[in-house]
This record gives sequence, C-alpha cells and structure tokens, in this order.
Amino acid sequence: MGIAFESLKKIVDKINVSEKAKQVFVTDIGGKPIDWNMKFQFNLNNEEPFYLETKSRKAILKQGTVATADIIMFGDNNSIVKICNGKGDFTHAISREEIVVEKGKMIEIIRLTRAIAIVLKA
Repeated sequence: MGIAFESLKKIVDKINVSEKAKQVFVTDIGGKPIDWNMKFQFNLNNEEPFYLETKSRKAILKQGTVATADIIMFGDNNSIVKICNGKGDFTHAISREEIVVEKGKMIEIIRLTRAIAIVLKA
C-alpha cells in the first residue's frame, strides 16, 4: 500500500463515523433521500491502483482496479496526501494538472472533497 492509499484510508475511516460527512453521500430528489453510490478509481504515480466506493452512506477503500468506475483519476500520489492533510483539494490539484480526470464529472469529485473537508474540520 502506498502513502496516498494510507492517507485516504484514515480519511475514509473518519468519514464513516461522521454523520455530517455521511450526509454528503445523500441526494434529495423530489423530497426523497437517495444514496449516492459512486466508484472512484485512483491510478497514481508510485502507487498500486486503488478505488473508493460510496455505497449505502458508507465509504469503502480497496486495493486494485474496479471495472465499473464512475470516476477515473491519475497523477501525482502526493497530491492526494496533501488533500488528506488539508493542504489542498481536488479542484486545485486538477487545475494544476497534478491530478487528471480521465472519466467522470467534476461535480462528483467536488462532493468527495466536501466529505473530506468535513472530517478535516472536525
């Protein structure tokens, strides 16, 4: 396991015990709460591939590659470490081209950033 995986694992553990952070994983559609189910694939420099899945208001981080990823990112593993340490976010890392989004919507990445920010402020 690499440093980005380990850093994100600590954040995921905190997200899963924070009711406020888990609320980021819920979308209100027509007054009905819908769980946000998303798979983020990370193919980073100096790391084995890993992915983050949000499902049933829970975040799960796993080693490997998921064939059904909604978001695919690659780039500098140190950018993920910075994000997990509160020294940046995905938007800035993407704009500086440290992280490149190969597939997916930016709004979904911003949502993940919100969950991370919530646990970092706690």
